[in-house]
Order: sequence, then structure tokens, then C-alpha cells
Amino acid sequence: MSRRAHRKPSPVLWLAFFAAFSLLGGLGAFFFQKDGDPYRTVERLKPEDYYENANSLKGNTYQVEGTIANSLGWSQEKGRLFSFRVHHGGGDRPLPLLVPPRFREINLQKGQKYRLKVRVNDAALLEVEEMSKA
Repeated sequence: MSRRAHRKPSPVLWLAFFAAFSLLGGLGAFFFQKDGDPYRTVERLKPEDYYENANSLKGNTYQVEGTIANSLGWSQEKGRLFSFRVHHGGGDRPLPLLVPPRFREINLQKGQKYRLKVRVNDAALLEVEEMSKA
């Protein structure tokens, strides 16, 4: 029996393998990173826009991320009203946040951080549509 000569893989083959592996790793990281923000398709609310004219924002949907500052009130029909601190522009800005009764089972406490999808309701309050801990 004769022996065949064993050739080493060419450097071009190794380079192609490394490039394909890097590309797949980069795509995987990109898609896994996108899962971190469930409201990525919703525009972020700028507190300055809200302060300037909240009435012009009525009916629009936004995302906000911040901390529960204080509980301001409660109504069985309308829900709970909170002061919600949003970090924007080098400082924290308080915004009024109305949590409807359907979120009754969630225990919201001062200092907890949340990422919210909110709608500016007819009273110009930010009414929670969806929420998740940040």
C-alpha cells in the first residue's frame, strides 16, 4: 500500500472559517441584544416635550424608563397615581404616572426601576399600557 501525502489546510481556508465564525457571532449578539428592550419600536418620551405642552401629546404612545418616586393617590375605578422619575439631560425629572386597575397585582414600591409603554390619556397623564422591571 502506498501512503498519500497529507496536505495542510491553506491559510485562506482558515481565514474564511474565522470570518464566517465572527460573522455568525456578531449576528447572534445583535439579535440577543435587541431582546433586551421590549419597546424598541416605540418612541422615547422626552420630559421637556411633556412639560412644554402635554395636551399636544394626547393619544400618543411612548416608552419611558425610570424609578417610582412616590405614590400620589388611588382610585378604585381609575387606578394608582405615582410620581415617576425619568433620568434625562443630566438630571431626574418627575412625571405623573397613572397605573390602571388591571395592574393591581403588581406591587409597585418607591425606588423600583421600570421600563414602561405609556399612552398620554385625555387628562394628559401618562397611563401605563405595558410594564416590565428594568
